[in-house]
Amino acid sequence: MFPSPPRSLSLAGFVPAVDAPWGESARDVIEWAGARGVRRIHLDATCQGIRPRELDRSARRDVASLLRRLRLGLGGIEAWIPPDHFADARHVDRALAAAVGACQLAGELASLGACDQRPAVSLHLSSATSPAVRRSLAAAADAAGVIVADHQWPPSESMTPGSPIGVGFDPAAVLMAGESDPCRALAGIGRSVVSVRLSDLSSLGRVPPGEGRLDVLAYEVAVTTSVPGACLVVDSRGMGRDALLRLPPMAAPTAD
Repeated sequence: MFPSPPRSLSLAGFVPAVDAPWGESARDVIEWAGARGVRRIHLDATCQGIRPRELDRSARRDVASLLRRLRLGLGGIEAWIPPDHFADARHVDRALAAAVGACQLAGELASLGACDQRPAVSLHLSSATSPAVRRSLAAAADAAGVIVADHQWPPSESMTPGSPIGVGFDPAAVLMAGESDPCRALAGIGRSVVSVRLSDLSSLGRVPPGEGRLDVLAYEVAVTTSVPGACLVVDSRGMGRDALLRLPPMAAPTAD
């Protein structure tokens, strides 16, 4: 049987709430994920309790300690800032500061033993983002010891292998852009890809993998071939609670 790539669960879609199955705080969500058999996660930098500006050094140690106690590896940080903010003079400084803060948080959690690999900060830059903003973000990522995965599609032509900013590949976004074969699209840019997601799209929008147009097995083969050693980030954005509870099992394929 073909070995599935290891997986990391993105927590971006799991909004804490009093009546949510996963609890009412960021800590509750993390503990819920650990109890579900998840072994690697991507934290949501926009979630109250995880936002970089809210966490002092002591709070960051607490987060790293929680991840270690639950045996949860940190795969990266989700920083889904509106793409247009990176190119809008009214918002660009705040957007850049938030992205830099996510890089610093990921790097600090890594230094505290929360992960055993270079963490990725996932975001979506605008195609109109200036070279100066890209340089500032790249410098911040390099200083923090992290990689930025830019999920704009099609990818920026400024991407070069080895840069602190690489391509984040999201098959649902590729399908949304009108391309019919994410596997072929991935094969064409594999050398620049630094993060790959497991996501799917139907006529209703984003759905759990296997419930839409993505051939999951063919995609896993394409990931293994085009981005050897990659960990699939199970994307949880844009789905209702019932769909989130139908996301693929996380316990079987792990990187541990």
